[in-house]
Amino acid sequence: MAAGILIIAAAVCGAGYYVSLRIWPTTSCKRCGGSGRNAGSTARRFGRCKRCDGSGGKPRLGTRILTRRGK
Repeated sequence: MAAGILIIAAAVCGAGYYVSLRIWPTTSCKRCGGSGRNAGSTARRFGRCKRCDGSGGKPRLGTRILTRRGK
């Protein structure tokens, strides 16, 4: 009985995570804070963030696994 409830709870949590991946497939880049720009110390060093390539976002882990996209 308890194992069945645990399996159902895991399935509900998994489905909820899948739905959240479909609604919000990306997360903000941790290096640039979602701005897409480097926080250089001089004007010459400002430019596109190398980690997110200037987009400001990175695909979430689940998105990369389920859709086979992203780096």
